[in-house]
Amino acid sequence: MATFRYILRDTARLLTRHFAVVFLTLLTIIAVFLAVGMSILLSVNVTSLASQIESDLTIEAYLKAKADVEAVMGKLAEMPQIKNARYVSPEEALKRLDEKLGQGDQIISLLGDNPLPPSVIITVDRAENLNDVAREVEAFPEVEDVIYAGEVAERLASLAYFLNRFALAVFVIALVTSLVVMMNTIRIALYSRREEIGVMLLVGATPTYVSLPFLLQGVILGGSGALVALLFLIKAYRWLLEVLSKALPFFNMLDSPQITLWLFCLLVGGGVALGWLCSWTAVYQHIRRALKPR
Repeated sequence: MATFRYILRDTARLLTRHFAVVFLTLLTIIAVFLAVGMSILLSVNVTSLASQIESDLTIEAYLKAKADVEAVMGKLAEMPQIKNARYVSPEEALKRLDEKLGQGDQIISLLGDNPLPPSVIITVDRAENLNDVAREVEAFPEVEDVIYAGEVAERLASLAYFLNRFALAVFVIALVTSLVVMMNTIRIALYSRREEIGVMLLVGATPTYVSLPFLLQGVILGGSGALVALLFLIKAYRWLLEVLSKALPFFNMLDSPQITLWLFCLLVGGGVALGWLCSWTAVYQHIRRALKPR
């Protein structure tokens, strides 16, 4: 019990003795983990969006004004890669747009007429056939334009790959920055108490007994900094979800309790582990030098 009280009392003294250095260290950790969290959220959202688009194996072919719909549907029926083809009239297209954006009446009032062309929604059997079918349908003389998810999905996949590498680079830079800052903070505390630590070791105190307050200081700094960063990140992410749901209702960002739990484990767990690692490294080096015969 006395050991436990000593650890808590000494840890509190370490955190308050060099308050300015400890505060700057905490701000650095918060900024570092904010950058890590934002890069992770951006990466997973882009990856999720790319997966959603790739899973939507549809092609929308926009027909010319006086196109022969029956001829187009007949050609599509002869293509074995196509599972289903459904004609969408301009009226139905306007209704779909109104359901998504709620602006169908405004479009009619502004333009005076329905500007949407007739189209055919084509469902493909496999993802690898998407590009070939789109190119073949685009060559139909009745078709004005073709929109499909293939090119968008490829670009998003490339963007997701880049963001994953970017998140990894941010994590490595953040790790190095946190290691340097936290180790310097622990070293300052060790240097200010070097004589006291030397006397404690000489009178029989074990290295574990001496090092525990410093280890706890690192864990508190790393864990609390990561936790504050997580709280800021969650609040900003919730605000962004509300803004995007109003401005871009068709853009679905990841929103589930699992995201928060996953970020908590990753950031706070990483902060605690990083704090312990920095403290242990600095204390181990100092105690090893203190115990070395002179």
